Amino acid sequence: MKFLNVFLLAASASAVAIGGRSSTARSTDLEEASSLLTRHHAGNAANAQSQNQNTGKGSATKARKGSKSTTTTTSAAAAATSSATNTTTAATGNTIVLKENGGVPGNECLTFRNNGEIVDAACVDTSADRQITPTTLNGDSVLRVQRSFTADFRPDLVGVDACVGFNGTDFKAEDCAASDIELVQFNGSSLVTASGACAQGHDDAAQMVVDVTGADCATYQSTTVTPTDPE
Repeated sequence: MKFLNVFLLAASASAVAIGGRSSTARSTDLEEASSLLTRHHAGNAANAQSQNQNTGKGSATKARKGSKSTTTTTSAAAAATSSATNTTTAATGNTIVLKENGGVPGNECLTFRNNGEIVDAACVDTSADRQITPTTLNGDSVLRVQRSFTADFRPDLVGVDACVGFNGTDFKAEDCAASDIELVQFNGSSLVTASGACAQGHDDAAQMVVDVTGADCATYQSTTVTPTDPE
């Protein structure tokens, strides 16, 4: 009987021990599961934060690029506008026809004869002998003559660039490279030279006359035209 009681007591103790270990194991498993769940949520939060930060960086980068692109477009537009503005004056190289204020009625436009003399004639804007082009030569403002000349009248102007020049008496077509003439320029209203001479108007034969003192200068209206190929 004592042996049976001892056996039963031992079996009970063993069951308690086994139950204790099972409870401990279950407790340990729950703790590990809880720990894993906590780390899982923490990981998700960290990933979400990282994604938000990356998204913010991307948006900021795109905004900077967009701003830069807008600035470039604006600058290009401003440059284009400035360029267009700078090409509206005769002094930039546009070919023009000059009409004398108070010139011969119906024949007010300056025209180059075969011999290079300048007279008032009808305003035919498409005719090369009415056209001149303000430009520069060696840094000086000059007027290039559009028409061509023949050896019968001006052999010195064949195959060379002709400009409006002053020979001490008249304004007429001259070789741009000639050393014994003074080049004439258009100042926006009058034909003048650096020494002060200016076109005074015309005589009874409609031919241009010059005031060498520059005291009495004629004025002209300029019309921008498409250059006509010289004949």
